[in-house]
Amino acid sequence: MESDADLDRVLLLYMTDSQPDHVVQITHLRDTLGIACQKVANTEEPIVVQRYSRQDVVIVPLWEWRLLKRIEAAIRDGRLPWAEALAEIMEEGEQ
Repeated sequence: MESDADLDRVLLLYMTDSQPDHVVQITHLRDTLGIACQKVANTEEPIVVQRYSRQDVVIVPLWEWRLLKRIEAAIRDGRLPWAEALAEIMEEGEQ
């Protein structure tokens, strides 16, 4: 099994250093998906997937995705007192 240092070296070959997010080209991700998933699981740092010039997908740890889905459900159900403010922020981000 590869060490975390080995995983870091492999993924750093495919990540861009000029951006704050870890961005991986989809063509490289196809070849290193297992390593990328292990990296996200071990470090809890998301990986942004770039396809052509678009960055529409992020690989995040499962616990984080589940948390975000619970927050989303609570907002939709109106169970959070700050739901309206958060909805406005989300709408601004989509523009």
